[in-house]
Amino acid sequence: MIAQVLPIRPRLHDTPALSRHLWGIVLAGTAPETSAITGARVAHRQLGRRLTRFARDVRPVLFRRAVERASRLIAPRRLVAVLSRADIGDYAPELVDLPAIEFVTQPVYRGSAAEIFLPVLKIAHQDPHAVIVVLPSDQLVDYEARFMNYVSRAVAAVTVRPDLPLVIGARPPGPDPSSTWIEAGDTVDGLESFAVREVKRFVDRPSLAEAEALYESDGLLSTLVIIATARRLLELGRRYLPDVLETLEPLESAFGTPEEDLLCDAVYEGMPSASISRDLLERGGAFGVLPIPDVVWRDHAHPARVTALAS
Repeated sequence: MIAQVLPIRPRLHDTPALSRHLWGIVLAGTAPETSAITGARVAHRQLGRRLTRFARDVRPVLFRRAVERASRLIAPRRLVAVLSRADIGDYAPELVDLPAIEFVTQPVYRGSAAEIFLPVLKIAHQDPHAVIVVLPSDQLVDYEARFMNYVSRAVAAVTVRPDLPLVIGARPPGPDPSSTWIEAGDTVDGLESFAVREVKRFVDRPSLAEAEALYESDGLLSTLVIIATARRLLELGRRYLPDVLETLEPLESAFGTPEEDLLCDAVYEGMPSASISRDLLERGGAFGVLPIPDVVWRDHAHPARVTALAS
């Protein structure tokens, strides 16, 4: 069901003073077959092979689409795409004619926290005043221009309230217990014109009963599209994910030097695995949420959805 389209503020492209500090991070994430799908592959080897082929064929396409989507709002030279080294071969055909964006290669995948904070540190090193949009690529978005206009609205709200990081919240199609839910509160004081609401709590993978209750009370799904200043993200990371930030700390003096890649390999040997949803959003308190009532959002990274598409 599509709700009435809300009025959209002018795009941030038209505000040079703001867009000069606007950065984007596009996340490749991890392949489904390396996570919860592994169990399905063991039990159903034929299905597992199909899922593996699906991931190798579809995830690079979704990644490219996410980069192109981000380019609607953010200058390519300030777009940072994050891949794991194991993904490069599969993604190469989709990368050859992308605009001149920056690529950050993780030696291995250690969870969404390291995947986000490694490029956030690099961006903050170049631009301490950066406002960052984090865009996972394992999603399909209908009405992409409309979606990016909502992201633009969130960026404008963050420039008004730099202390308040925002997440985009989608209308749920049903009481899905496999997702991260948002219980939204009142409209944030001073951000009424942006329709930004308080986050009462994030609920990562609720029970079915709790998901049904959230659905009935107009809960939202977290898209993991985060908009925040680099400074505020790093403050939250150091408070709630100190192990990840301390592990990355030696890289701060090596960014842009010939030693960066070798040092990154060494740093990732001790990198703890951590989740942004579980280890930051659920614990991090003060977030706002911008609901997107008239955009269809689908997360195809989740094993159940990949299984349905591959069958």
